[in-house]
Amino acid sequence: MTFETEGFAGASSAALRVDQRKRHNALLAFADDCAGVALEIAGLLTTAKNRGQLTVGAYFARCVTHYQAAITLAESGMTLESLSLSRGLLETVFVMLAVAENAVAPRELAGHDYASRVKHANTLLNAKDYPNVEQFKAQLNEFVEQDEGSMTIDMREFARRGKALGTYDGLYRHLSHHAAHPSLSAVDDYFEKRNDGSFGVRLKPLLDKTPAAILTATTGILLACFACEKVGLHTEEMRTVLQSTWKKCQILDRQYGPWA
Repeated sequence: MTFETEGFAGASSAALRVDQRKRHNALLAFADDCAGVALEIAGLLTTAKNRGQLTVGAYFARCVTHYQAAITLAESGMTLESLSLSRGLLETVFVMLAVAENAVAPRELAGHDYASRVKHANTLLNAKDYPNVEQFKAQLNEFVEQDEGSMTIDMREFARRGKALGTYDGLYRHLSHHAAHPSLSAVDDYFEKRNDGSFGVRLKPLLDKTPAAILTATTGILLACFACEKVGLHTEEMRTVLQSTWKKCQILDRQYGPWA
């Protein structure tokens, strides 16, 4: 079976993973090291005591899942999807950092959650294209009235409060346009120039994006680890390992220049 007949599945997927491990052994070995650091910190989540630790810990559990999924996708040749998932990882990190900086209170965070749901409910109530919503109007109105005073927090505001605006205005915005959003920039690697000079389109694994996918995911999970450290979910040994791992991440970023 070939990629043309299986896509990112079956024997084709297994062959892609083997090839990726050979071509990017150093990067994927580093990704494994980052997973080890994250899982050590995850082992401390059951010891969380105060609200800050509990909140950051809950978000960190999601970060670990995001991270390992992003690396699995990168290893399997689905690098654009890996980058899209890492964007979601960064969003979670922005919230964690804001909580770790004591810049957003648990009550405010809960209000943000309620306000987002109220916005959804109001959209359904005000829309004229969904007749099947009619039977739920009373329930939706009751929910809206109950949480009417709640306020949402913009994602950039989370980043600002968490002292991570540079990451938001740099890497996060780049991922939004070049990976998550349906822009031409996100799909132009599928175009191919034919021998006659014309252009066509071909489904293929975007293997050239592998360094960017791996280094973006590792950057995200290490930032999440730093948020845990800030609220006390760490040991002194972990702190030392985290610092050295971050330095290696920066060295690899300079070496590969994934966004050059």
